[in-house]
Amino acid sequence: MATLKHLEDGQLRPLPGHLIVGRGPACALRINDRHVSGEHATLIWTPKGWVIRDLGSRNGTFVDGVRLEPGEPMALGPGVKLGFGSTENGLWELTDVEPPSALAERLDTKELRSAEDGILALPSGESPQYLVFVDQRGRWVLEDEDGEQRILDDGEVITAGGDSWKILLPDIHLGTATIDAGPTIDTISLRFGVSRDEEHVEITIIHRGKETRLEAREHAYTLLTLARGRLDDAALPLAEQGWLERDQLVRMLGTDGNSLNVAIYRARGQLGAAGVEGAAGVVEVRRGQRRFGLEPARFEVVPL
Repeated sequence: MATLKHLEDGQLRPLPGHLIVGRGPACALRINDRHVSGEHATLIWTPKGWVIRDLGSRNGTFVDGVRLEPGEPMALGPGVKLGFGSTENGLWELTDVEPPSALAERLDTKELRSAEDGILALPSGESPQYLVFVDQRGRWVLEDEDGEQRILDDGEVITAGGDSWKILLPDIHLGTATIDAGPTIDTISLRFGVSRDEEHVEITIIHRGKETRLEAREHAYTLLTLARGRLDDAALPLAEQGWLERDQLVRMLGTDGNSLNVAIYRARGQLGAAGVEGAAGVVEVRRGQRRFGLEPARFEVVPL
């Protein structure tokens, strides 16, 4: 995701979909410098990419040394250097121009945590009590460790790990449309290759005849176990197939609840990193239960 890098101290600041820069307490990026106005400038993600506007600041906003006209948007490319009130001191570099994703700000320390591969884990990826992602209906949702999901609004505050986090969500409708749609969780197939001793599991994504083999990871066995549960129920209606009680799944895997949550988080993330839209849907949840998200016709288990 797009990030600002402070060139003097190396500080990195992931960008939400709308960022106000200034000295004021309401600014997401606060710069304590007398040359910076209370609300100095704003960076916004648009369908055409990132733009910056000066908000009528006294000392100006600069892009690669050029002062902006107040209120006039300027498109930003990777590597541009931004100055707020000065062209020499405190410059920030836009390190990339990727679209924004979900962010969480810890209210007491202002620590920022960003989504990885489309999924935000709170309080961390090692203890994912909550996950934030876009569901298959195109909505931001919050999923807890019990399997409850609900629609999430920008700016909501949740408590995770004993700390309060403010959730910052970009407008998911501001993406750039493409003619050749990439793989989605609804259009891919998966192949599980399993060694005889079941110590090694390989997952291959199949989309429009193209095969992408994923790097072998421990969480592959969790997905395999869920997939087998769905195969066992193949004679049932689709809506009833493959649901496993969370406690039962923990026993089957010989693990604990947090390790199961971590495995599911990482499995979803690996598919997301491979370019699968809606990758969180590879594991479906409902209260106290989990199941593999692909119907039996779209996956197979074969020996290695």
